[in-house]
Amino acid sequence: MAGIDGTTAVSDARTGNMIFEPILEEGIFRFDCSADDRNAAFPSFSFVDPKVRETPIMSIHKVPSYIPTFECVMGQQIVNIELPPGTAFYGTGEVSGQLERTGKRILTWNTDAWGYGPGTTSLYQSHPWVLAVLPSGETLGVLADTAHRCEIDLRQEGSIKFISRQSYPVVTFGPFPSPIDVLVSLSHAIGKFLHYYA
Repeated sequence: MAGIDGTTAVSDARTGNMIFEPILEEGIFRFDCSADDRNAAFPSFSFVDPKVRETPIMSIHKVPSYIPTFECVMGQQIVNIELPPGTAFYGTGEVSGQLERTGKRILTWNTDAWGYGPGTTSLYQSHPWVLAVLPSGETLGVLADTAHRCEIDLRQEGSIKFISRQSYPVVTFGPFPSPIDVLVSLSHAIGKFLHYYA
């Protein structure tokens, strides 16, 4: 049975398209599973001014190019963003390994990773951030704004999946013409790059 907010109830599980609102500046959107989930989300640790994430920009009437879907079940929120086949993924925060993350599964969780190596997926800071370079050359940034342990699954072609405790918003930046444009937009939100792009 579909609800007004675009969700479907299946026993204790909910699924559907995330609701969105523009924030900060043109091209940046905040997504939540529902209005109740928006209200239940913890304050942002990512945004330099947490109030910015909570304040919609009413003068922007654009619709996002990509709208994530969600599934909330057993206390977890699973967010999936489908992008064109051939999209390459980078980022995922402070983790070891190759720069390109396409085909990888990363766990973001603050860990004392003494003696880390190529197989260590969690280091000292958690930044559930993905930089997606589309086949057209346009670039989209995606942030799961949660401080909880978060799985980033990039193993399915053209798909970004975040899995963490609910409720948390997902914020998209773009798509913009280049990775530099996405990172500049991200810097307006977080104030500095830290290890988001690493």
